[in-house]
Amino acid sequence: MGLFITVMHVHRKSQIDVVSALSKELKNRSLDSFTRVDLNDYDDEGVIRKHISSKPGNYYLITQPHGNWTTIIELGVNTDEPFYLNELTTSLSQRLNTYALSFHLHDDDVLYYNLEYSGESIDGYNSNYQYFLNEVPDDSEILSQRHDVKTFIPILPVGKDILDFDAILNEGYWNAFDNNDLDEDGIPNNNSDNNYDVDEENRFFRIGKYLEIFSKTNYPFANWYINLSQLNLNSCYLLKAEKSGGLFSKLFK
Repeated sequence: MGLFITVMHVHRKSQIDVVSALSKELKNRSLDSFTRVDLNDYDDEGVIRKHISSKPGNYYLITQPHGNWTTIIELGVNTDEPFYLNELTTSLSQRLNTYALSFHLHDDDVLYYNLEYSGESIDGYNSNYQYFLNEVPDDSEILSQRHDVKTFIPILPVGKDILDFDAILNEGYWNAFDNNDLDEDGIPNNNSDNNYDVDEENRFFRIGKYLEIFSKTNYPFANWYINLSQLNLNSCYLLKAEKSGGLFSKLFK
């Protein structure tokens, strides 16, 4: 099995603002008991081993802001009616009246993002539109799913070029589409002129680094499993959310 990663980055909001908004959204999903797990006594591996693996409830790690972004990492989802962090992108952006950018890396094979602003979906990305399809869509359908990097201009770091950002997103499937190099099954057709193979975890890393979500030189969230030590865990907020059977937590009233 490949790597599955889901994270959300919230623009120019404090950690406590993000924790509060996330908890309110989780209440709307019938999770009403919230606990802050003390991270002081656990090393990076211990956090996962003791609090996450095979434990009931949803677990989210919320960082302090890095530059303009506060990050939510979905550590674990163990509820009877599971839902995932990227499903909350629109509502969290609305509640916080800001940009929210969520990523989902699926099995190392395909990368998605959703960019929302104040409750409005303004862009989405699918690195391989054919991945879950049984039939090859027509060009108009494919184009309807294409990303629009112009939506990133207001949040693009100073000195960065939107065309360079677009080039990272287009590698693989979208370049093959532009070059008419999709085969009869809709799969990029490597040839002597073009190799369309992409390491999606590496693309994820390069996107995050280009947007300077963590820093100008690093983006540890593309594989947080091996990078927790880079996040200064003592400054992070580990939120456990679960269903209490109707007894609502008073923590975020």
